[in-house]
Amino acid sequence: MAKIKFAARSETGNVRTNNEDNLYCSGIFMTVSERGRPFFLSGETSCPAVFAVCDGMGGEDCGEAASLLAVQTLQEHSRRILAKPGDSKAVCDYVMDTNNKLLDIMISQGIRMGTTLVMSVIGDNSFTMYNLGDSRGFRVESGRLLRVTDDHTLAEDKMRMGLITPAQADKSRERHILTRYLGDNDGFGVMPDASKAFGFRTNSGGLMCSDGLTDMLTFQETAAVMKTAKDPAEAVNMLVESALAHGGRDNVTCVVFEIQEEA
Repeated sequence: MAKIKFAARSETGNVRTNNEDNLYCSGIFMTVSERGRPFFLSGETSCPAVFAVCDGMGGEDCGEAASLLAVQTLQEHSRRILAKPGDSKAVCDYVMDTNNKLLDIMISQGIRMGTTLVMSVIGDNSFTMYNLGDSRGFRVESGRLLRVTDDHTLAEDKMRMGLITPAQADKSRERHILTRYLGDNDGFGVMPDASKAFGFRTNSGGLMCSDGLTDMLTFQETAAVMKTAKDPAEAVNMLVESALAHGGRDNVTCVVFEIQEEA
């Protein structure tokens, strides 16, 4: 049975006053009391397992509440998701349940809130990534970084339709206007994308992060860190420190996992 080494780190950043991000690492997430200070986690678990990053939105404490609700609901659904790691229906049921809970809160309290989601479901011999919004997922294989997810933003939607170039999408003011996210009242808007199943290989694993990382670091800078870091703990620390050094204009959160096959 394969073992999984993992690490996670979350910081408020240099500009924001509160952290609207959250994360999920095999049953562990940031509680209300932990969100106001730097968060770091490192550990090891066995397959199957679930990891996720959520970037809340809504202003004041609404974004914090949305991302927290998303990871709490993931904990409630984790047993069913892990019972059949390759079953996307269990993931979709989790997504719909979270979305309905958010809508109920918004209607009852007259507020707006939502959250992105990027999640890795790891089975006994492969893993799949799911996403909604602009938090990104990457596959790591022998030190090589490969982007797995597409952003659900107005800019990237236009890019995929051929209306603008990738370079224009990167600079567009519409790159943070989400077209899919948890908390959307459009049923289609909450259906997550799913990657193909990636089989385990030597030194394989993944990176998931909020846009507080990808807005501060280029793909090449992120890839260089993943190639040189000796383990997940060093990787998340190097990535977050680099994002903060480059401005840290948003909350920054990342989770890195590494799959180690046993004989």
